[in-house]
Amino acid sequence: MVGAITTDHFLDHGLAVRQLKGSGHRSGMDAVMLAATAPSGLAGQVADLGAGAGVVGMSISHRCVGCEVDLIEIDPELVDLSRQSLQLEQNQHFADRVRCLCADITKPAEPLASAGRKPGSYAAIFANPPYNDGSHQTSPDKRRALAHKASDADIWVKTAAGLAAHRALLALIIRPANLLDYVGSIQKSFGNVIIKPLNAHQQGQATRLLIGSIRGSRAALQLLSPLVLHGTDGSFTDEAEDILRGRRSIDLFA
Repeated sequence: MVGAITTDHFLDHGLAVRQLKGSGHRSGMDAVMLAATAPSGLAGQVADLGAGAGVVGMSISHRCVGCEVDLIEIDPELVDLSRQSLQLEQNQHFADRVRCLCADITKPAEPLASAGRKPGSYAAIFANPPYNDGSHQTSPDKRRALAHKASDADIWVKTAAGLAAHRALLALIIRPANLLDYVGSIQKSFGNVIIKPLNAHQQGQATRLLIGSIRGSRAALQLLSPLVLHGTDGSFTDEAEDILRGRRSIDLFA
């Protein structure tokens, strides 16, 4: 593996994840916010699609002791980093419930084949899809460009639908610019749509959106109240701080 590697701590040092420094996408607040949408009582098979270094799936495993998580990532070096993370002493309380799989989610049969599972076997699917569109300059770093290059929303949602059991949960974190693509795809091939904006400041617009769905539900679209991340002094709000430290979840499916 080429390049420097850091060991980063999440959820108030509840887990540690090895990540590349200066190459590729590095997981941070977006990953923690997405993982926080997992209900505390979530149990069964869980998929983290496009897992990167595994922050989302490992955070869910840390919080939800009834889950077995498959980290599904196309980049073999990131898969190897996830495996290294699972060897860290700090992660031993969930390491036996997490698997690191190398597969391309744009080829829907690959994740199932890699996991050795049948369609409809997952209780929940989480994903932080690539978010840049054509208006963004492509990063010269090939790994970062791959992580950030926008792909067809239909591919991510259809792959998730193929994995999901009836009434399975789907949670995504996206940019507002991609909202219409994902709403249409989810309503067409997964279920209802629940939207929770993440606002940087009380008076600011949303910078990210958490999108939830329940497989097979045809409930009306729901727009939840925003989560405000920062106060007027720039520090995290109490709610955001509690989420980042793993003391509180986000009630996306309440």
